[in-house]
Amino acid sequence: MALSELISLYQERDLDAILSEYRSVRESDTEDFLHIKAIPMEKRDLSRTFIAMTPDMRILGYVSLSIKCMRIPDDTLLSRNVQRQINVDSRTGVAQSYLIGQLSRSVDAPKGLGAELIRVAMRRIQNSKMNVGCRMVRLDCRDELVPYYQGQGFRMVAHDGNSLNPMMTLV
Repeated sequence: MALSELISLYQERDLDAILSEYRSVRESDTEDFLHIKAIPMEKRDLSRTFIAMTPDMRILGYVSLSIKCMRIPDDTLLSRNVQRQINVDSRTGVAQSYLIGQLSRSVDAPKGLGAELIRVAMRRIQNSKMNVGCRMVRLDCRDELVPYYQGQGFRMVAHDGNSLNPMMTLV
């Protein structure tokens, strides 16, 4: 369910109570995003959040989408062909992209929910692409999640030892 729908159905304090019950399967800032940032970002049109819920309103997981340009480093791991496909600006090294900003599942989520949330995100992004263009979807993840996202079709953009690894796929 879209967070925007929940905002229209519930008083903010009631919705805050529902969101505050969420517990991520991993210790991360994804709980803080849903508890604190999701509603303000939704209202300011900075992101869209889609929530998987049980009939009794327990949150199983969620994905948030936004738009954020990405600077492609000179030492990128992407081939020249992929760089052409994502329309890297030759002057700035920047490519427009959709962003999967947050992806999280709860401790109670069934196996495979993360992959389903990625499919939901990609369907939404595909619809946006048809309306406004843009071919690249990006996300940033910790080292231990790189193999998971590679299994979902994402490629490493660079690996420079930072805490988060930029990854991308084409839509």
